[in-house]
Amino acid sequence: MGHYNPRMDDETSPPPADQLLALPADEGCRRVALALLASTVAARARLDDPDDRTALHDFRVALRRLRTWLRAYESYLAGSVRKRHWRRLREISQLAGVCRDNEVHVAWIRDVEESLKSRERPGGEWFLHQVAERQREADAEFRSMLDDRFEGTTDAIGDGLAVYDRRIDLRDPVPSRKFAAVAAPLIVTQATSLGERLGSIESIQDQAMAHSARLAAKRLRYLLEPIAAGVDGGTALLKRLRNLQDTIGEMHDVHVMAEEVIEAAERAGAEQTRRVATALLEGESDADAHQEHARDPRPGLLAIATQLRRRGEAAFAELKTRWLGEHASDLTDAANAIVARLTAEPAAPRAVVAKAVEKPVEVRVDTRPVPRADAPAAQSAAPPKAPAVAAAHPAAQPGGHPAPRPAAAPSSHPAGARPADTRPEGAPRPAAVPNVASTTAPSAAPGAAPSAPSRPGPPNVERPTG
Repeated sequence: MGHYNPRMDDETSPPPADQLLALPADEGCRRVALALLASTVAARARLDDPDDRTALHDFRVALRRLRTWLRAYESYLAGSVRKRHWRRLREISQLAGVCRDNEVHVAWIRDVEESLKSRERPGGEWFLHQVAERQREADAEFRSMLDDRFEGTTDAIGDGLAVYDRRIDLRDPVPSRKFAAVAAPLIVTQATSLGERLGSIESIQDQAMAHSARLAAKRLRYLLEPIAAGVDGGTALLKRLRNLQDTIGEMHDVHVMAEEVIEAAERAGAEQTRRVATALLEGESDADAHQEHARDPRPGLLAIATQLRRRGEAAFAELKTRWLGEHASDLTDAANAIVARLTAEPAAPRAVVAKAVEKPVEVRVDTRPVPRADAPAAQSAAPPKAPAVAAAHPAAQPGGHPAPRPAAAPSSHPAGARPADTRPEGAPRPAAVPNVASTTAPSAAPGAAPSAPSRPGPPNVERPTG
């Protein structure tokens, strides 16, 4: 297998955010990892340029991004990064951090020296010499490690990430999880961690918790960076996380340098006491002893400590105003809102949704009409029942007799009007029983012509309830 060369591989750039979110999880996290690895290799090449003042910072950040990403998606990388390569990346990153801290401290001490008073300058020069010497030693160790281990480590990691096996069982096919579904819970976890740490910071003395919050902010930012452009609010949240990181970073630099100033003051005091005592014991003049006393670095170290305290207090005041107390959960809420958009199902086209919702309503309305109580019978939806209604409601006839029903054959009585006459011959006819229906209709005037049967269903006709 050939070595991975990011400068020759066109596939190392991650896809656009919207495409990345739709990729299978194992492919998406690998493509981003390869791009981060390529950035780290490119930043390494810049370290060889002595005029590139930001090379070390950019290399450290690129390496930190890579390690954060590999650690977050380790379960989806299927052992592509071996343990020894993890260890080497960690060792290189730690040495890069030491070198970067020394670089920052040297630059800051040089700026502070201009504001020191004449009796404080020896302390500034002495402290600068101490830090610069430590920087040279760390740089030499760092360069040696890069020469021995960096190229082989990145080649092996690149080969492992670029080629991998995916197991598919056609007997029980399981759809691949999308990258968006995998990234969402990781973002939530990191955002929750950040909010908890910010909520635990109460004073400037909580340096350990503040540093932990800064690390959580970095990790959250590195998880969001590849996808932020594809989610509403992503880019704005990245900016807020960078501001938080810079604020706590200022506090952290002050804290680290303050520890160094304390240690330096202890060493300076011991060295100064030894020099003055030696001068006195060797019989040197009082002038020489006074000169040694004038070279005491402790006044300068105290002046540096004072400026450090002011820087730290200013950084904490900004942190408290913008990120602590009632604002401790702001970043967590913003990240959770992004995750909600990230995992939301895509909305169906409006026309399809409207049709799916309205169709059942239209069917019910069209197939189940509700007639008005005063509607004429001609508008009724059940015309076949009209003959039955007419038969049940005959119109009144002269003399109170109902109109005969139509029958297939002539009959002296309406069909079903009364039982057959079984009286003995010559017996008197019983009185007629009035028809219930006929008593509800008005009687015709004497001598008037018989009225035609009324049409079924007028509003003033009493209908049977059965």
